[in-house]
Amino acid sequence: MAQAAAGHHEMEDKCFRLVSGHTIPAVGLGTWRAGYQAADAVLSAILEAGYRHVDTAAEYEVQESVGQGLQAAMQAGIDRKDLFITSKLWCFDLSPERVRPALMKTLGELQLDYLDLYLIHWPFRLREGASRPPKPGDVLEFDMEGVWKEMEKLVKDKLVRDIGVSNYTVKKLNTLLGFAEIMPSVCQMEMHPGWSNDKMLQCCKSNRIHVTVSDRHGGFPVRSDCLLFCLSL
Repeated sequence: MAQAAAGHHEMEDKCFRLVSGHTIPAVGLGTWRAGYQAADAVLSAILEAGYRHVDTAAEYEVQESVGQGLQAAMQAGIDRKDLFITSKLWCFDLSPERVRPALMKTLGELQLDYLDLYLIHWPFRLREGASRPPKPGDVLEFDMEGVWKEMEKLVKDKLVRDIGVSNYTVKKLNTLLGFAEIMPSVCQMEMHPGWSNDKMLQCCKSNRIHVTVSDRHGGFPVRSDCLLFCLSL
């Protein structure tokens, strides 16, 4: 019991500082493929395992359930300021006029007033209703600068504390850095023993961008599909 309690406190206390000055917990709960179990998974992870970072996305189609779990945790005594909630802007919404409405929908589903971190999920825009994999004509022009400017406005309006990217290449990240007024705080990317992603890691390190990676193969008791790990660069 003492060991479990010690692990609980370590989970709560271990954080890294972002370029914005905010902190991000070292380990987070992913909700990809969590399905109908998302609410219970989130609540158990927060109350029983000490998680404070929960990562979700519009594309996962679980945000309402995640929101129920978050609300239950807060009703049990967890302060919102002690949680770190990440969501992501999906490819259908990668046009400047759709950024804010997409965020507001996410906030409504999560029952939150703000996000701690909002990421561009993938760096390409898709036609709504695009097939998988996309067919010719499904991939549309992506106004990366226009979208990022709208993301920056969300920070200025205090709807989002930090913004960042996911699944980017070095080339596309460097393009974004060329016009960004607010630096991306986080880059979430694939990284594991079979794919070290060294060039992307070095690019992030050189630009003080924090890296999070997912482990979709690590089983753990809350039945979610993914653990997130933050790297100390």
